[in-house]
Amino acid sequence: MLSLKNLPWRNLQGYAGRTAALVFFSMLMAAAIFGGSMIVSGVLRGLSEAEARLGADIVVTPVDANSSFDAQTVLLQAEPGYFYMDKGKLDEVAAVEGVEKATPQRYMASAKAGCCSARLQMIAFDPETDFVIGPWLKDSNLSEMGLMDVVIGSNVTVYNDNIIRFYDTECRIIGQFEPTGTTLDNCVYMNFETVNVLINASFEKRLNLYEKYSPEDVISSVMVRTASGYDTERVAADIRAKVGGVSVATAKNMVSGISDGLKRISRSITFTAGMLWLIGLFAVMLLFVMMIHERKREFASLSAMGADRKVISDIVGKEAMTVCLMGGAAGIFFSAAVLYSFGGFIGNYLGAGMVVPSTGTAFVLAGLALCSSLLAAKVAARAAVWYIFRTDVSLVLKEGE
Repeated sequence: MLSLKNLPWRNLQGYAGRTAALVFFSMLMAAAIFGGSMIVSGVLRGLSEAEARLGADIVVTPVDANSSFDAQTVLLQAEPGYFYMDKGKLDEVAAVEGVEKATPQRYMASAKAGCCSARLQMIAFDPETDFVIGPWLKDSNLSEMGLMDVVIGSNVTVYNDNIIRFYDTECRIIGQFEPTGTTLDNCVYMNFETVNVLINASFEKRLNLYEKYSPEDVISSVMVRTASGYDTERVAADIRAKVGGVSVATAKNMVSGISDGLKRISRSITFTAGMLWLIGLFAVMLLFVMMIHERKREFASLSAMGADRKVISDIVGKEAMTVCLMGGAAGIFFSAAVLYSFGGFIGNYLGAGMVVPSTGTAFVLAGLALCSSLLAAKVAARAAVWYIFRTDVSLVLKEGE
């Protein structure tokens, strides 16, 4: 039985083609708002995680490593690499006034060959002096590392009973870190004894560019924490002046460079999402008015039978609300599925670290996206009602007589 209560739904069913188009553009609007806000939130969270994970005030690397290693993008660099300098640089850096702690790291990259499980960056640290990676282990409730023990980043996938292989040498996985949205998620962490075994294994397979060095005599970087009361930039300048053959970068400069890039990305995403929402809104309004135009005799008849502006507004409003809620829910579901499945790929494509927001944040952003769909429904309904009541009812009813 037809009634004013089910009339909106019957009307949408009667114009299936245009209803589908309305749902599509409503879906586009919600996907743009939800997906865009999720990505922006994710890259900002990734920056925050990266800052927390860096852990050092100053990073010292070999000066000749700049061709393959940019200190300002170390947290976002995608390609694994390695470089070495004499381990005596550690003592030279530690002797500079204002250096409270200095700890070495040694890098290694696995090969694109059958001897390695995957192409990954390996980072080794000294447990006795480390203040960077050690806290991550404690936060993750992981035990101390032994020989051939490793901890993997969140993006590293292993299928063989917690064993990962580099240069035909097996390592035991004892844990996995939480995601940071940076290339730290693609790294494998170990102590110096383990990386020395792997470096020697790479020498045996002639897959290492630095065969002239002994693994025990080199390091890749020195992570520095400045003492209280000392200016980090001044300490960095002193290291540059007193330690030869090194490149020095401060964490502040590294993070600020990344932050500026992420802000530009966030602005671009926000602008694109806003433009898509406006395009979707215009399309929904246009399609709605076209649908109403085809039904002008229907609404004229309702007016002639005594239906006032409120009744007709309710009918049109319910139709717009139904369409936009359906499209909005579909857009949010689609965006969430893509983001949670391919968040890492999206971050790499944007050239930024991204951590997919928590479930709580996602629900909040989904609510905002759904509100934006309801706003679009209200605007479209008002435009349609204005179109209906700007025409003369008697003239519409006489059409075709």
